[in-house]
Amino acid sequence: MLSNAHAIERKYLAPMEDSRWQMTVDTRLNCEMEHEIPRFGKAVFSQSAGRDLQLKLITHQRFNSGIAVDFLSESPHWKSKETQLKLASLATRESAVLLNVGTRTAKHAYLELHDGFRPGFYFASNKDLIDPTTVMMSTVRFRSAEPDFEQCISNLYPENFDDINIASIHFEHDDEFPILEEEETALQQMFDYMKIDKSINEIVVSGHADKSGAICYNDTLSERRALYVYDMLVANGIDPRMITLDYFGELRPLVKGESTIALAANRRVTVELRH
Repeated sequence: MLSNAHAIERKYLAPMEDSRWQMTVDTRLNCEMEHEIPRFGKAVFSQSAGRDLQLKLITHQRFNSGIAVDFLSESPHWKSKETQLKLASLATRESAVLLNVGTRTAKHAYLELHDGFRPGFYFASNKDLIDPTTVMMSTVRFRSAEPDFEQCISNLYPENFDDINIASIHFEHDDEFPILEEEETALQQMFDYMKIDKSINEIVVSGHADKSGAICYNDTLSERRALYVYDMLVANGIDPRMITLDYFGELRPLVKGESTIALAANRRVTVELRH
């Protein structure tokens, strides 16, 4: 093993003539702009519907997890005095996505690139990494890709799949027809989202009942409730072949107990979107 005194610094940076920032994903659900870093991998700015900006460092090399990395921004070479600004302290993961940079730091790095500074990842030599390693993002042609990326972000759908993929409709005691206000509004976000996300291939409808009744009656009641919501979905243009129907009676309470609040919460049908 080489000592640190004889370690060779490995530096990865796209040459000026080959440096590119380019859009790779441009939809209403996801935006991605990536920068190829020769012999190492790529840096990717991304933003999803209903989420904030992220930055990923992706590599085809192999690193152990937990290696400390300083994320620094260097002033341009043409400045009379070169300086460094520390953006964050990070740690590697043992996967292709070597580093995930959170929103606040990703936004800072994005602005640094816009202003001509060069953010870079500095891996100090240690027992897991013999040679100190630097991976730089180039500013060359960054601004030429910015307008398309920011236009994509401005067109992102306001809701994220993880925020709207499950909805519940509630029922009055011993009733198989939903509370009117919920019948009209509970699924509207889902219907709107499905117009954008064509990758949804299954809708799971699950009927439930509270404990105030015989078990066999509650099974039947939860089935009738699920069938009613099934008909609602089909009436709104959902392909019946996408719908999986199930019912559980009183077996899966959302809230335990027999208080008025618990019973009301458990009289429900849940609708879940799946990819």
